[in-house]
Amino acid sequence: MEIQKAIQEFLELHELDNCSPKTIRTYEQRLRYFFTWLQSAHGVTEVEGLKLEHLRGWMAYLKKTPTYRGKPLSDESIYSYGQSLVAFCHWLEREELIEKPITPRFKLPRVEKKFVPTYTSGDVQKLLDACEEGNENNLSLRRALTARNRAIVSLFIDTGIRLSELAGLRLGDIDKQSRVIVVHRKGNKWQQVPVSRDGFKPLHNYLSHHRIILAGYKSDEDYKPRKDDPVFLANDGEPLTIWGVSMLFKRLKKRTGIDGKKVGAHQCRRYMATTQLAMGRSPLDVQRQMGHTSLKMTNHYASLTVQQLHRSHERYSPLRAEKGGSEEAYGSGYWTEE
Repeated sequence: MEIQKAIQEFLELHELDNCSPKTIRTYEQRLRYFFTWLQSAHGVTEVEGLKLEHLRGWMAYLKKTPTYRGKPLSDESIYSYGQSLVAFCHWLEREELIEKPITPRFKLPRVEKKFVPTYTSGDVQKLLDACEEGNENNLSLRRALTARNRAIVSLFIDTGIRLSELAGLRLGDIDKQSRVIVVHRKGNKWQQVPVSRDGFKPLHNYLSHHRIILAGYKSDEDYKPRKDDPVFLANDGEPLTIWGVSMLFKRLKKRTGIDGKKVGAHQCRRYMATTQLAMGRSPLDVQRQMGHTSLKMTNHYASLTVQQLHRSHERYSPLRAEKGGSEEAYGSGYWTEE
């Protein structure tokens, strides 16, 4: 069988399994890229010609080849490319399109686990304070955009939902009485996600008083929102897209001056998880809140901040256990202040 045809059948299988369009698109882009390299470098076009050295050669090629921006791919990206290729090869082996399995001896490259600094409570306040937006000559639109932005940031921080999940919210997905939203999770699953009182207030304010402005209506009599209407709107009344939310966070980063850390929807998700785990919320509850399929995924967010780690270390220090500890202070540093 030709590799191109095999890739097409692999993608169609995932469509039948109701995988998300993003997942299918990612598989397609990476596997087409692999096939182009395989054909050019080794002249292989048939599945029967696929060998272990080709998989290893592909990883080496990705590591040495810069992107169109002139920068090398990160270890995380190369690992992710390898995962897509392994998934495809596993399918080939299950379908017995390859005579001898090649994946058992193929190892994905190691990925260095880097420390990713997350928000502080001060950063969160800066984000909320920077939500004001719009032309000062149009105060109603300015207030509407500001209320929308605060609802978005608050919802991300409070619930930890993903960017695509927020952009996909419809009015019918919000239960005002129980403060629960229904989100479309990965794997084409729907899940109820609770929202705290503090997290729901900005959303309620936006939907009750300001969404009507963005929708282009001047009076409540004409405004008849439908169940399937998007929750968040752009300033032209169109649904706010994933790209639109990403651009909002770029503006927030510029306004807040937050430096040395990423500013985006996923960082809000990280802040929610690390904060709740540090405060003692059950990892199982955090897992369900985030929509993870396993605790292993949730544990990626379990890294505590330095301040939290310091407090716990002070409490459980072996020296404290031996001598009863000490509350003596040592000053601010080992230097002379002028």
